[in-house]
Amino acid sequence: MQPEPAGPIPAATVVVLRATANGPQVLLTHRPASMAFAAGMHVFPGGRVDAADAAPELAARSVVGAEEAAARLGGDSEPGAAAAAHIAAVRELWEESGILLADCAAPAGELEGARAALVAGSATFRDLAEALDLRLRTDLLAPLSRWVTPPGYPRRFDAHFFAAVLPDAAVAPSIASDEVVALEWFRPGDALDAMADGRIGLWLPTSSTLQQLEHVGDAGDLARLAPGPLGPILVDQPAPDVMRIVMPAGGGVAGQPVCAYLVGRRRFVLVDPGDPTGPALERCLEEAAARAGEIGAIALTHADPDHHGGAEGLAERLKIPVYAGPGASRQLPYQVHVVADGETIREGDVALRALATPGPRPDHLAYVIEGARAVLTGDLEGRRGARMLPGPADDAAWGASRARLDALASALRLGGHPAS
Repeated sequence: MQPEPAGPIPAATVVVLRATANGPQVLLTHRPASMAFAAGMHVFPGGRVDAADAAPELAARSVVGAEEAAARLGGDSEPGAAAAAHIAAVRELWEESGILLADCAAPAGELEGARAALVAGSATFRDLAEALDLRLRTDLLAPLSRWVTPPGYPRRFDAHFFAAVLPDAAVAPSIASDEVVALEWFRPGDALDAMADGRIGLWLPTSSTLQQLEHVGDAGDLARLAPGPLGPILVDQPAPDVMRIVMPAGGGVAGQPVCAYLVGRRRFVLVDPGDPTGPALERCLEEAAARAGEIGAIALTHADPDHHGGAEGLAERLKIPVYAGPGASRQLPYQVHVVADGETIREGDVALRALATPGPRPDHLAYVIEGARAVLTGDLEGRRGARMLPGPADDAAWGASRARLDALASALRLGGHPAS
């Protein structure tokens, strides 16, 4: 008998941002190489949501109540769990960095001692909050996204990611746990370059969050990234041998729908599976199975998180390749097969011919579907993720790419995001 797959453990992660003359920086913790989990990786402060984080005494000290917490996360968590995630984020950030998002009149020395007791396990967060009379500033947490480790991993997490601007009165970050060997500030783009050059290791949720924050100018931009109401999964067939699955949380952001496409008859290529939260990916597998088929490869139109978010987990689960355009691999912490202009992907029983269509991103591709008189255009038509801050576009390249599509006058154009 096969063992039951591991269920995902609720978790909370906090991205701390600070302003500098050269742009915002984020705080990354470096985990020791000796750790059994995430050894040597650079991650944001965070960890599992403990049952104690749902204590009524802590909820009473939180600025954000349970119903508001659920709404802030897009409605994909019930109120008690959403409130506990906010409180766990405050606790984990304090444990791992010394930054406390709370109003407190206690002197610094007393706070340091309390934090040491929390890390050592000799005092609970609930008891310390009572003793220090903390007002938990959960309102300073800006929700970003949700990432769920796919089935098949021995250890799975259901992690809510938050951002928080470093408070003016915050102490300098410090280490109090043997789970952290260094605390380092990076501009998001610099951290992505360090990953691409092999100088640091990042997991996909970390690198994707860095992508989402790469073009943040100030705290006001965080409002644009906030989750919205979670929509339904929608499925239709816009062309022969093409199933469109509208995934409701591209890049893990509720309310940011993205169009994934299953192309084929029995052996499918899945294009742009951007939702890493789970249900939409399962729907893709169900649609393939309903046709007595299987998914043989994943193809990306480009390396924005709302298009690639679910690709790595599904590729590892199915042991299938991921195809992407030149340069996309510098944004992704896993191996991709580079597709050149004019190259044909034949992993499915319906071929996809790649067209280099830079403009939205340098690595952007469109895919012409063999025999269907249709082309998957990604973000080339100008509709981008509803809750993202895209990088600077190359307008001249974009215009030339659209001209390439115009030459395919008879082709049905299928974009990367729904019209509404």
